[in-house]
Amino acid sequence: MRAGPVLGRFDAAGIARLLSDTGVVRALQHKGFGDMRVVVEAEGRALPHILVLGDKGAGPVLLLDACLGEATVRDDFFRERGFATDQAMEFAVVHWLREQDPTVSFSRHRPALPLQHHPGLGVLRRAFRAIVRMAQELGKDGVANVPKFFHDAVIFFRSRLFLFLDGREQGRFEKLAEALAELPIGDASLALVAAAVHEAGSHPVPWLPGYQVFPVSAAMTAYLHSPVYAAQVESGRREAAYVVDGAALQRARAALKAGGGS
Repeated sequence: MRAGPVLGRFDAAGIARLLSDTGVVRALQHKGFGDMRVVVEAEGRALPHILVLGDKGAGPVLLLDACLGEATVRDDFFRERGFATDQAMEFAVVHWLREQDPTVSFSRHRPALPLQHHPGLGVLRRAFRAIVRMAQELGKDGVANVPKFFHDAVIFFRSRLFLFLDGREQGRFEKLAEALAELPIGDASLALVAAAVHEAGSHPVPWLPGYQVFPVSAAMTAYLHSPVYAAQVESGRREAAYVVDGAALQRARAALKAGGGS
């Protein structure tokens, strides 16, 4: 297995220290896992993956899998939105982050979300603290991710850590979350995947998100707290109106169940 540093700097030992400092290791130990180790795996991958394995006595299982990269957002993105700046913003990008407990099963009260094979561990926020530490050490302006599903975006937003980089997109997302608030979060994601959410009186709404970001630098924090950004959020909220096609959602639920999904 060929290993390489994550974000050009962090090896397995350094990441293990960060996970210990941010409480991830302690939380996993409280769940009964021991003999934990961190592996940085690059073989056959475009970017190195961080793997955290632990053992409850039946052999090692994969608990965390993360893939991080880097991105630059040019200064004209911000100027076009009315925020005066002459500098680009640099981000550590979370391309993939999965936390799972393969030793427990889903239940009726805790069903699987799309693409979720095992229940979560409840350490997502602590794991993000470690990623933020990496971004800080590298002098990044923030941590960014592109949420694969609607429920991912909701989890990041509810953590009060992440906002969409584009203020209008943030406003539309907030209105979408309000329109889907009565549904279980897994059904809300399914509704978007199944084209069961429509612009009022119009076409189905695709789930094509941009960056959600957590600010690290003073410049990024200033942008997300600026009157310009707040005005963009309100503009997005005003222009958005969504309705759920209950019949289409029910058909999607039935198709998922017939296909062996949760």
